[in-house]
Amino acid sequence: MLLSMQKIAIIIPCYNEEKRLQEKALLHLLEHTTVDIFLANDGSKDNTLPIIEKFSALNSERCFVFHYPQNQGKANTVFKSVNEVLAKNEYDFIGYFDADFSTPASEITRMTKELNKNEASFIFGSRVLLLNSNIQRKYYRHIIGRVIVTFINLKFRLGIYDTQCGAKIFSKQTAAVAFNKEFSTSWLFDVEVFIRLRKENLLLLGQEFPLKEWKDIEGSKLGFKTSFKILKELYLLIKKY
Repeated sequence: MLLSMQKIAIIIPCYNEEKRLQEKALLHLLEHTTVDIFLANDGSKDNTLPIIEKFSALNSERCFVFHYPQNQGKANTVFKSVNEVLAKNEYDFIGYFDADFSTPASEITRMTKELNKNEASFIFGSRVLLLNSNIQRKYYRHIIGRVIVTFINLKFRLGIYDTQCGAKIFSKQTAAVAFNKEFSTSWLFDVEVFIRLRKENLLLLGQEFPLKEWKDIEGSKLGFKTSFKILKELYLLIKKY
């Protein structure tokens, strides 16, 4: 059964994802929801572009490609893609999810269904381990994440358990505020989104949505070296905001 009364655009940023992008998951979204999918190629050096172009050609009514020839990072890719979708003025909600589908397509389906049940202006996935949930995170990534969120909540008082989960959907009005200018950070741009919404008194209009399933996928770009970059970006955020 197709789920979604609202018109929703889902952006999936792709950088060298030829081995991780799951066609089966994309097909699940097309078959079980009414979302349109925008695959955003971020200057990939492998075969990501021809793969997503082929998939889009086979599903041309609901799957589209944004091609950015030069690699610019996830933050800028999401920023540009969201604004391209906003410019179309065709969608009620705009979201973005990771290309490895660490948040499974079934969970994305649940999130779109939830949007139709309440009046939240935005919804974002939360990897909180609850009874009957299946959240599989590498231990060191969990520790890094908790340290980051603790500092963020101490400084900015966002009151959010998981700022970094790559599963978020915004109303077009909220997206226009959250993505009205480029981000100062690469790894913490999600935090900047929440800070901007808080400054406009929009943060409390959102819903943190506990995921039932989430899994670390091999090939993730987050490692120990990245944690030092994140700490540097955290310092920049503290100085800026």
